[in-house]
Amino acid sequence: MHSRQLSVTAIGGPETLQERVEQIGEPGQGQALVRIDAAGVSFGDILIRLGVIPGSPKPPFTPGFDFAGVVEKAGPGVRGLEPGQPVAALVQTGGYSERLIAPAERLVPRPDGANAVESAAVALNYFIAYQMLHRVAEVKAGQRVLVHGASGGVGVAFLQLAQLAGIEVYGSASTANLDLVRKFGGHPIDYRKEDFVDVIRALPGGSVYAAFDAIGGSHFNKSSSVVERGGILVAYGQSAALVDGQARKAVGARGFLGGIVLPKLIPNGKRSLFYNAWSLEKTHPHAYREDLAAVLDLLAQGKITPIIAKTVPLAQAPDAQRELERGAVGGKIVLVNGESQ
Repeated sequence: MHSRQLSVTAIGGPETLQERVEQIGEPGQGQALVRIDAAGVSFGDILIRLGVIPGSPKPPFTPGFDFAGVVEKAGPGVRGLEPGQPVAALVQTGGYSERLIAPAERLVPRPDGANAVESAAVALNYFIAYQMLHRVAEVKAGQRVLVHGASGGVGVAFLQLAQLAGIEVYGSASTANLDLVRKFGGHPIDYRKEDFVDVIRALPGGSVYAAFDAIGGSHFNKSSSVVERGGILVAYGQSAALVDGQARKAVGARGFLGGIVLPKLIPNGKRSLFYNAWSLEKTHPHAYREDLAAVLDLLAQGKITPIIAKTVPLAQAPDAQRELERGAVGGKIVLVNGESQ
């Protein structure tokens, strides 16, 4: 059996994504063969293509963190997965494929009502927002948080999940997207016209319990400055390290050192950390399956609704990444293979 996939052939622009066909063998011990019906396109795909994220895979590799599909065959020793079973998963590589052999433990069953496209749209964005909000920061109902990029894929996930949990959110966004922040219960901050530090300082208490920042650079320090004592800065990205499609690794390094490392060396009563889903799994082995199952259940119940910008064929992955890199889309782009389920 063959599988078509889009692989990064060299560190560089979207043109380095090239189609190739690979022979797929039989799933081994503890593995399952999955037909991928839908896969998400994320900003992280762009960053690893450019080699911005430390520890990124070296070319050639097939990107794609989040996908949904159907089990075609279970390997020896696999229990709880049968051919025809709908699943979703979060993996380190491989989503931009027609088929994939994956560890069975990565495949989380999809409940009725969680279709492939929407499941792929929540498998990364809502999963990481859920973990950062509830498992890392442990925000409680009634507490106040700050979310940057609140109109983006992860930002909207934060808004919807926080609204469900009774958490107050102040979210930064562009002027055009302020109504989207309001729609999901957030208090919008126009980052082009307002300084979020001034906005938060003017509130009763003048601080937030937690700040979630994927911008990086000097932004980490600014976000930390409005976190209350006993609160937490959760960094989870470095978009400031990418300018006009060019990686600026020094910006990312300075942001990490100044915003994450130094505060640990010079305690100020606040916590700061860089969230990484894979690292969290090492300390909380059951977190992955529990949290992804929780998110898929919320989707099936209609309690969360991902904003899907468009669905495009797998072959159009380079164009999808270009659009995402330009900030030309609102919501999640999902790659589909054939008829999505």
